[in-house]
Amino acid sequence: MALRQFTAALAAVAASCISVSAMAAPVVYNYSAPVAVPFSSNPALLALLGGATATVSGSFVYDAATPFTTYSQNIGYAAGGALYSGAISQLTGTVNSSVSGLTFTDGSGTISQGNEAAPPGLDWFTMNADATPRPGQNTTPAEYARDLAGFTVGDYTLHNVRLYWLEGSLGATDFIASDALLPTPPSFNGVLALDFVLTADPTNIANTPYNSRTVYFAGMTVQAAPVPEPGTTALALAGMAGLALALRRRKA
Repeated sequence: MALRQFTAALAAVAASCISVSAMAAPVVYNYSAPVAVPFSSNPALLALLGGATATVSGSFVYDAATPFTTYSQNIGYAAGGALYSGAISQLTGTVNSSVSGLTFTDGSGTISQGNEAAPPGLDWFTMNADATPRPGQNTTPAEYARDLAGFTVGDYTLHNVRLYWLEGSLGATDFIASDALLPTPPSFNGVLALDFVLTADPTNIANTPYNSRTVYFAGMTVQAAPVPEPGTTALALAGMAGLALALRRRKA
């Protein structure tokens, strides 16, 4: 009788897990940015990351159900961007090179997208780990909380991670029709940018052009991470039930 109740409880847990999984809006995506871009990256930083053969890969959680936050012009940025705070979270990544320890994690970030945004009247979609300086400014915005846990290499510290797609870049055409958050990240290739500041000047008081300490990686692709089939989950729970029964019999 006890075994029957235990098995029934496990079945209920399995059904609950499957139901929650099916209803959950956030989706885990894996990404890979395989091509370092020497001609637009900071050469000293690119060398510190391992040179032109360095790549970046990792994962993030995308929540298409995140409500609209505000427009970019409302917080002092260039007009035309719709902001969704928290739409990207659990961003992780590793710079795969001969240099070890180049990893980063971020709890919650912001997605901004522009539909025919001016200038120059193009579509763009950006996932930001943390805030970056406003246009025309280089001192980092201290008023925004930062939760990116990055790494230090040489005299530089990772300050922000950006994953973005731009109409006209890498052959991309018009891909945004409104301010509504895209149901999934773009399927065509994008760019990943690692923004750095001097470790001795974390808020960039020297006011050096912010993007002058950036390393870019092209050819970025994202793909939804595989989700276990309901049958697989049920089998795993059934295996746990069998193991529990065997342990109970051994004790008896």
